[in-house]
Amino acid sequence: MPAQYPYYPVEPITDLRDLLEKSCRRFSKKTALRWKAGGQWHSLTYQELHQQIEALATGLLERGLQSGDKVAILSENRPEWGIAYLATACLGATCLPIDKDLRHQEIFHLLHFCQAKFIVTSLKYMDEVLDMHPRLPSLKGIITMDEAKPSAEAVERLADLIKVGRHLVKKGDRRFREAAVAPDDLAAILFSSGTMGTPKGVMLTHKNIATNIMQTCRSVYVDERDRFLSVLPIHHAYECTCGFLVPLYRGSSIAYAESLRRIVDNMAETKTTVMLGVPLLYEALYERIQAAIAQKGKFTFKLGKGLAWGSEKLLRLNLRRRIFAKVHKRLGGHLRLFICGGAPLNPEISRGFRALGINFLQGYGLTEASPLVAVNRDKAFKDDAVGLPLDGMEYKIVDGELWVKGDNVMKGYYRNPAATAEALRDGWLRTGDLGFFDQDGFLHIQGRKKALIVTPGGKNVSPEEVELELMKSPYILECLVWGGPDPQAAEVQAIIVPDIEQLDIDFGRQGEALTRDQIEAIIRQEINKYCARLAPYKRVKTFTLRDEEFAKTTTRKIKRYLYTDTPPHLSAR
Repeated sequence: MPAQYPYYPVEPITDLRDLLEKSCRRFSKKTALRWKAGGQWHSLTYQELHQQIEALATGLLERGLQSGDKVAILSENRPEWGIAYLATACLGATCLPIDKDLRHQEIFHLLHFCQAKFIVTSLKYMDEVLDMHPRLPSLKGIITMDEAKPSAEAVERLADLIKVGRHLVKKGDRRFREAAVAPDDLAAILFSSGTMGTPKGVMLTHKNIATNIMQTCRSVYVDERDRFLSVLPIHHAYECTCGFLVPLYRGSSIAYAESLRRIVDNMAETKTTVMLGVPLLYEALYERIQAAIAQKGKFTFKLGKGLAWGSEKLLRLNLRRRIFAKVHKRLGGHLRLFICGGAPLNPEISRGFRALGINFLQGYGLTEASPLVAVNRDKAFKDDAVGLPLDGMEYKIVDGELWVKGDNVMKGYYRNPAATAEALRDGWLRTGDLGFFDQDGFLHIQGRKKALIVTPGGKNVSPEEVELELMKSPYILECLVWGGPDPQAAEVQAIIVPDIEQLDIDFGRQGEALTRDQIEAIIRQEINKYCARLAPYKRVKTFTLRDEEFAKTTTRKIKRYLYTDTPPHLSAR
């Protein structure tokens, strides 16, 4: 049985409407949402947020939205996304968050497949939606988040719809306040961005999401003093639950980052205390911080870590924030916590941020679990584990695969009973991930079951384990490890995207670019160097160079199924 650790107290909620009412009543005057426009930061208090949600919901009811109808949301991260989401959910209708990076035909398929009645979108995607509209008979209305004059009769501005609703509320319209939401009502259909094939529509109820919000807050401390910076796409379960609903539940404020390039600046401007991210984001940020420290010359990162370690061991003082005061000042001076999920993380990254005086927690989840399943705690963590199981869930390992059970587990896959029956067994969710619990109760994930390489000698190799080693090379930008095209003669193979810029800097001569043969030779040496730390049967036998980055999911995981047909391989020997 997993070891027990203390949990933080939480306010009980039954559904998202319950969350909204309690938070907006308790934190009415506090800032809820912040965004930047015209070079200035703007904000909404919890009271103002509630008023806008009630007005939009009333406007949607006036336009014919009914309980059980689907409302699609397609846009970048911004306040209107969350307002539309909660207005829909609080009426008992179903939200359909759409990945803005999907192709035109994929978006059309989701809207048609789910029979969306309304779509709330931004100007950036309006032309696409208008092109689809004639072929979507179920779509009764298009709502634009922007102030531009609607270009078609079917389009209505969100601001105008809010005005309609606000006017009706002032006249005594109580439909929103009297709308009934049950815990088992469908709150959202999220299409998982799977790495192994076609995404499926995950049906999450109000109980599923509300349960996971409470579970998360019992494990990770967040309160009304926290300021979140929203960076990850909000349509994804990770950001939607943990980076949007959790902060609102706890009375925190959420600021929307302008772009990935502006993250550090936005952190400083908003005095961010908490941020959610994925490994690639934190790796890039960590390298940037190391480079900035190295430029100072005399004071090295290694020396700073040594001083911090010595002060704790000898003086029992934590001086990390003082030693790295300039780093903290650049990040706003209030940053206390990074949370990482979505893909395997190199433990050196989390240790590195903690050395700087920034608490760093890694977690694990999947859309089908709303999404969090396990997370490290502030006073109980292991950097090579994804954390301790959440309170109120059951866990077991079946043939190496993690199975979980609890009120946060999905209702099923939308209009896909075969896939639902395959994933759910007597209430147990088969995660598809290989893992184990150590003696202290921490969960370790070893990779996807479908991606597992089984050698002719019967040895099992997790591609993710090999990839983590290869990615330690400064000359490998990205990599994908697999068993080759013949499952009967599987061997450990790798597809490598080399870091050409770094290779040219370190190995180029007088400004001349390296030849393909030279690059292959260096990469071969790097593969052999880093694979030497692995058991012989786990080492890469052959590899292929790739010029372009891999296609990825929303959480920056490589879409493995796209890369099973590769050019001739090179020996790593």
